[in-house]
Amino acid sequence: MVITKSYIKLLALFLAIVTVSCADRVVFEERLEMDPRGWHKDDPASFNVEIADTSQVLDMGLTFNHTDGYPYSNLWLFLTIKGPDQVQITDTLELFLAESSGRWLGRKKKGNYEISALYRHEIKMAHPGEYQFSVVHGMRRELLPHLKSVEFWVQSSR
Repeated sequence: MVITKSYIKLLALFLAIVTVSCADRVVFEERLEMDPRGWHKDDPASFNVEIADTSQVLDMGLTFNHTDGYPYSNLWLFLTIKGPDQVQITDTLELFLAESSGRWLGRKKKGNYEISALYRHEIKMAHPGEYQFSVVHGMRRELLPHLKSVEFWVQSSR
C-alpha cells in the first residue's frame, strides 16, 4: 500500500473528529494516584461530580491501573454514592483483572495494565447538584499492593 499525502490528511482528519466527538461526551473524569505502599482498606478514593442537567443520560465507570505484581485475579469494591439530597447508597462490585489462566485483562500501557469497567449504563440523576462517589477495596488484605491509580468517569451515553 502506498501512503500518500492525501491519505495522511484524511487519516488525521478522521482522528481529530473521533477525538473531538469522544471529548464532547465527557462530563467528568478524574484519576487518583494510589499510595506507592498500597491502597489501604480505610482510604477511600473520592470523586465529587457536579450534575447540572438531570435530563442527560449518563454512563459511569471506573478505570484501574496496576502492575503485573498485583496478587489477585479480581478486585472487590464498595462504591458509595451520596447525592445532593443526602441520600446515600452503597454497591458491591467485583472487577476481574485476569483470566483463570493468569493472563491479565485490559490494555498493557507503559509496563502496567489498565482496565475499565462500566458501573452504570444509561441513567439519569434524580437531582441537580454535587454527587460524591467514594470507592474502597473489599479485599482481605488491609493494604492492597500494586494498584497504581483509580479513575472515575462520567460520560453522556448519547
